[in-house]
Amino acid sequence: MSARFRIRTKEGQELSFASREIFAEFVRSGDLSPDDVVYDAETREWSSARTHPVVLHIELEAEAGESSAESPAPKEPDAGGSSDDQPSTGALDFELAPPPTGLTPEQESAAFVAKMEAERASELDFDEAPMEGFKRDKGASSVVEDLAPPPPREPRPEPAAEREEPHRKRRDPPVEHPSTSRYESATAVPAQPKRKRSPGAGGRYAPFLILGLAAVVAGVYFGPELLAPGAGPEPEGVVEPPTPPPSIPATDEALRARARERFLTATQAALRGLDPVPDVWLRGSYLAEPSVYPEVRDVWEGYLTIIRDVRAADDERYRQAYLRALDDARVEGAARTLRMSRAMAAFQAAAAPRQAHYDRAERLATAALQGHDALVAAEGTIAYQPATGPALSEDPVIEAVGRSPEAQTRLNQVLDLILTELHGERGPEESGNVREWVWDGLLDAMTN
Repeated sequence: MSARFRIRTKEGQELSFASREIFAEFVRSGDLSPDDVVYDAETREWSSARTHPVVLHIELEAEAGESSAESPAPKEPDAGGSSDDQPSTGALDFELAPPPTGLTPEQESAAFVAKMEAERASELDFDEAPMEGFKRDKGASSVVEDLAPPPPREPRPEPAAEREEPHRKRRDPPVEHPSTSRYESATAVPAQPKRKRSPGAGGRYAPFLILGLAAVVAGVYFGPELLAPGAGPEPEGVVEPPTPPPSIPATDEALRARARERFLTATQAALRGLDPVPDVWLRGSYLAEPSVYPEVRDVWEGYLTIIRDVRAADDERYRQAYLRALDDARVEGAARTLRMSRAMAAFQAAAAPRQAHYDRAERLATAALQGHDALVAAEGTIAYQPATGPALSEDPVIEAVGRSPEAQTRLNQVLDLILTELHGERGPEESGNVREWVWDGLLDAMTN
């Protein structure tokens, strides 16, 4: 079975994945380290997990499914349109020309006409005569002029209504409210170059100025959603993304195949700690002086420890593999529990071939360790005789001979103990095949 993706960790371990879906689940589970190296069979290239295009694409897909759930819902204003923590809009509620109070209708009309004439005269005087202390260049902006207070006004003739009634008490013209001053209101809007307006222009365009200012303030406070409702963020949870379809059929055969694939991948990863057996093992130099080669014993101790650990975790690895297969088939509820129970029962019922292979591997490692300890105890009683040299070897096959009959007997016992397991039924035959033999035996036990 060819693998699409392979992973090599910084410790030198390797994992294989038959398809992109299996690899994607491995990436989303967080088991992939940024320091791992990924191989893609389609591109035939190794690449770091930090920069591998398939890994980055899988992570982007996972992030895209969560992005909409993180957007906050826009805050809605109160029904009353204002609150204690909202900026006050009371600055907009001013009158351009509050009417005088306490006057007859004729006096009010005359006062209004006088006020309008005074405002027009002040505008013309202000445009033609700049304020003292400010120099106005040709084409310069009139922002300073808009912000400056108006110059003193010349006294105007009394209204006709007051001249006609001398017996009444003279009343001063109504004082303008500060908030209605033309120059103060101009500071609330962007400054524009001043132009001479025709008589009555301020009265005609004042309502439009107020509406425009109100729209600007509302747009700043409420955001672009008020002016363009479609431009704001989409409300949270409006459209749920569709559930992805199952990657495998929900049949027993498909579930077993996917679970077996994942079980073998996890088992192969657990066996990557096995080191090759040193070539010197069982040669004459090793049989005569085993203490010179302590790495031989270390390798066989590693075999015995790893094989026992892998054997003890067989059921748990298969359970995890079958659970992920159920996820692939979108099996939930009571059916999930029933399928899981049946799958574990079938896996345990087929354990005999696996257990037999574990027994063979443990016996070989145990015999190698016992033989090493026996040779160390007999060191000095066994001579190393190379097959080529100035003298002929008494045993050119193993190139080691006991210096006494007792030593030769001990050497023969050690060799018989090891060779029985090495060349026995379904054994590895050669020391160089032991590492692959352990994995191949488990693969045959699962697939045959």
